[in-house]
Parts: sequence; C-alpha cells; structure tokens
Amino acid sequence: MRNDHASFLSRPIAGALIALFVGSAHAAVPANPPAYDPAKVYGTSGTYVKFSQTDGTGRTRTATFSNAWWTQGAAPQFFPNDGPWKRVSAVVITDGSGHSAPEGVAAWNADASYGAGSLVKANENKCSKAKWWTKGDTPPATAPTNAWETPWELLACPTDASVADAPVDTSGGGIGNLPAVNTPDGQPSIPPSNIDTPVVPPVTPKPPAPPAEPQPAIPSNADGILPATGYAFLRQVTDDDWNWMFPLRSGRYNPEGGTRNNPPVAAANGSTDVFTLGAFRKAVLDYNTWASQHNYKQFLNEGTLKQQAQEFLTFWAKSSRETSGSWSGAPAPWVVPFTNAAGESTSVWKGGLYWVEEVGYSTRADGTSAAVNYVDPGSTEFPPVAGRSYYGRGIIQLSWNYNYGAFSYWLYDNGLRRDLITRRDTLLHRPDYVATDGALSILSGIWFWMTPQGAKPSSHDVLYGDVHNISASSTDRGLPQLRAGYTVGGKSTGPTAAGDTTDAGVLAFRFGTILNIVNGGLECNGAAAWHNGPPQRVSYYNAFTMYFNDRVKTLNATRIPQGTNIWESRVSASSPEQMQSATCFNQKSYYGW
Repeated sequence: MRNDHASFLSRPIAGALIALFVGSAHAAVPANPPAYDPAKVYGTSGTYVKFSQTDGTGRTRTATFSNAWWTQGAAPQFFPNDGPWKRVSAVVITDGSGHSAPEGVAAWNADASYGAGSLVKANENKCSKAKWWTKGDTPPATAPTNAWETPWELLACPTDASVADAPVDTSGGGIGNLPAVNTPDGQPSIPPSNIDTPVVPPVTPKPPAPPAEPQPAIPSNADGILPATGYAFLRQVTDDDWNWMFPLRSGRYNPEGGTRNNPPVAAANGSTDVFTLGAFRKAVLDYNTWASQHNYKQFLNEGTLKQQAQEFLTFWAKSSRETSGSWSGAPAPWVVPFTNAAGESTSVWKGGLYWVEEVGYSTRADGTSAAVNYVDPGSTEFPPVAGRSYYGRGIIQLSWNYNYGAFSYWLYDNGLRRDLITRRDTLLHRPDYVATDGALSILSGIWFWMTPQGAKPSSHDVLYGDVHNISASSTDRGLPQLRAGYTVGGKSTGPTAAGDTTDAGVLAFRFGTILNIVNGGLECNGAAAWHNGPPQRVSYYNAFTMYFNDRVKTLNATRIPQGTNIWESRVSASSPEQMQSATCFNQKSYYGW
C-alpha cells in the first residue's frame, strides 16, 4: 500500500520542528524596555527587558531579551542561550569611560547556540556564518572537502566596525541544564519541546486546490469502539494501562497533580478528561478509515502484534516527551519506580500529556487569546484570524497559522471530523480545538507520524523497516548517515535491516531516526551531549515496553537495553552504541547535510 498520501505536506508540521525565531513571532523590539527585575514574575511570554552584565575588565554588555516562557529569578544570559530569556537585539559595549558602541562580530563560544545566519569569529579571527542551527560545532580553520560536514561557512570578516554581533538562537535553544525555577505548579520551568529550535526556517506551504465538491463526511466512531478484526495490540490496551501511562494528563482530575489536574482546568466529574484511551482509539479509527479509502498504510493496524506494539510504544514515547510535565527529582506521582517480572528496575516519568498547550499561553472560550503570537501575517494561503494565537498545542505542539491551516484544509477536504471541522479554515478561527479536543489533537500526531516529510521518510515506514536504505544525499528519502568518524558495529553506515527486527541495535538506530525526523536539527548530530530530549524519549520507550512486555506475556517487544533509565544522562562518543543510536547522537541531522 502507498504511503505518499500527503505530497503537499512535504514539510514539517510539528511545533518542535517549525518554530521560527522569537523576533519573527513578536512585534518590533522596543527601543527602551524596562530593566530586568530578578524579583518580578514574568508570567507572559514575549515580555521585553534590558539586561546588562559587566565583565572583569570593566566592560558592560547590554542587550534586549524576551522570555519564551514563565520565569522568575532566572536572569538573562549572553552565553549559553538556553534559559527562558532569548536575546533579540544587538549587544552594546560600554567601556569604563562611558563610551558605548555596538559589539563587533563576537568570538565563537562552545556553550552558545547559534541560529542560521549567525556570524562568529574563530581560528585566528576568521569569520564563519552558521548555515543552520548549531551548538558546540567548532568552525573550521579551512573549507572542508564536503560542505555538509560542518554547519559553518567560512567567509571574509565584515570591515565595518559597527557590525553588531549576529543574534544567537532566539527561539528557545537547548533545554538542558536549566535552573530549577519553579512555576506556579511547583514544577521547574522546563518548557515542552515546542520551544525547541528548527534547523531551517519553514517554507510556507501552498495549499492544494479545493476539491470541486467537498468529500463526503467519513463516519466517525464517537465511542472509539474497535472493529471485530484487526488491531491486535490496541485491543489489548485497557483503561488501566492508559491511566498507568498518563495519570497526570491534562484535564484529568488528580488532587496530587498540578494545575492542569485540578479545577478549573480539570473537573472531578471527568467532563474535562479528553485525552482518554477512547479518544485515542477514535483518532486511530478516523485516520485508518480515511487511509483505507485511498489504499494508504494504516496506523497500528499492520504487521504482527509485536510490530503494532512497537509502533504504539514509540509513538507515545515521542509524544510523552513533547508534552511531559515531569522533571528531575520530582516526587510521586510525577516520577515512580517500576520493576518488571525479571527483577529489572527503572524510574518512570508520569507527566506525559500534561502540557498540551505551550507554557505561558491560554485561550478564551471564543478561541481568542490575550497574548497573540506565532502569527505569520504574510501567509496568504493560510491567513491568520485577528485575535488568534497559533502557539504550540496538542501532542505534537502544532504551531503557526500555516500549519493550523494546512491541517484544517486536509481534514475538511477529506471529510474528516465534520462534526467539528465545518469549513476549510476552521482551525484558523478555532486553533484551541487542537488542545481541547483530545481525538483531534491525537489525529494531528498520527497525521505527522504517517506523512513523509520532504526527503525524510515517515516514522511509520522507518519503524516497520519499510525504508531501510541509508540516504546518499539530502534529497534521497532514506535513513540518515552517521556523523564523520562514527561507526556502529564497525560499520560507518548505521545498522539497517528490512522488516521487523529483534536486534536492539537496529531498533535503536530506527528510534534515533524517528527523533531525527521529529526534531533532528536540535536533538541529533551530537546534541544529546547537552539536550535532554533524546535520552528522555528512549527512556519513555523502555519504561513503557518493560510494562507491556509484562502485561502481555506473548508480546516480546524489542527493547533498547542501553537506553533504559537514562532520563538525565548526557551522551558522548564513549557511550554505548545503542545509547548513541537511540538518541541520534551518532547521526547527522537530516537538514545538516
């Protein structure tokens, strides 16, 4: 069966992949914002402050910063740029005599994150420009043989002394090593991955021509009742299992949880619990009903019981990290121990599906927001609606008006969810539906999972071994190449195999490839040395797999043993091969060629 059903969707749709820089999302940077106040609560993202820092020579650096999420007491930093504050202006240097001037091209800093176009000096004052997002990659002293081996382009240094240093990544940077600043929930201000940085800015998609006649509505099973045949694994999953995985999901009443588990967000009568197992089944059935009409591949309904389980477990390991409210050192019920029948123990983070809306944002009952952001007014194909904020929502943190629009068009044109999507641009008017309708939110995740992303294959095809070739170039749909100098099992191409596998090394490389598809520009190519996303994703996978292998005795889903319980680990070249592969540490980023 085909899996090429979304040719017009040949670009990322997940918020983790398509967020632009903060400067693009906000209004013009004010000329003279108030000074940063360490005692103040900055509860609204996009607030501007001026911050100054004096070094040991008496020089003071001053710049304007904007916060990406709720924060208090975490001061802006010039380096590294991985906290809640992102620099959005040039740096002005003031010397001891009071003379001020823009800072020239800054020296490269191994701890800084740089967005595409950033200028730095390195290697005897040679200048380099970042081609895509990078952190920790040393600018080369000479031009490499293959340009894709480095994110840096050598070029002549500007002669104009007034050139301000290029902005470092202003859209979120890394989220490792953040200070434990508490939110009103009592949780650290670690943001969901929708604040992560893309490797390349997105290309606004051109929508397909509207159908001559709208497709008839696809019947939707409101109760999520599975058919009599198929779905070998999904019919094994019970409400108890779901509650074990997601006890703190947003909208589910739980007095021991955070604000999203208590009134007014969560009601004790269960009316607000929309991310249920029934909602998941409904989303699966809606997608597969459409897919079967077009002879496309189906989600969670192909292959063996084991293969279907591995798809379920990988899908939710990825999405749990996207939406996790857990944090290092959290007490129960946020983090709990688990020991399987074989006596193996692990910690299990329980915050999956907690953050189904980007931290610091909210929406009114009519779909409007007080803080309007992630709006591209130049998108004529998917024009934004006044008062609507297209911030990250749902299990993949869908962001920006053109992605809400593309998803809405796809739903309407194909007759999906006509109970909610009554016109092509419904989600441009009501982006809040992606967070308040659990089945719709999950359907957006399935859509992304099953859809090839340009030169990247679909996650489904990678996991099932339907795509197992190593890409020869950035335009060849296949698995990523290993980083220069890296081998797995003595090979420099990565471990591959067709079809199902019981080889933990092969599965680890497939898992890492899916991370590369989802957020490779930030999380792959060595980033797991500082970014905690990849270790958390594989830790979720192993915890969930240990649980279900015990629950369903004949399952035998393949685990990645060296990726177990590494929630807070940092990966290096000396880490076990499975750990490097599963965290895509040893892979080149798809767009990094």
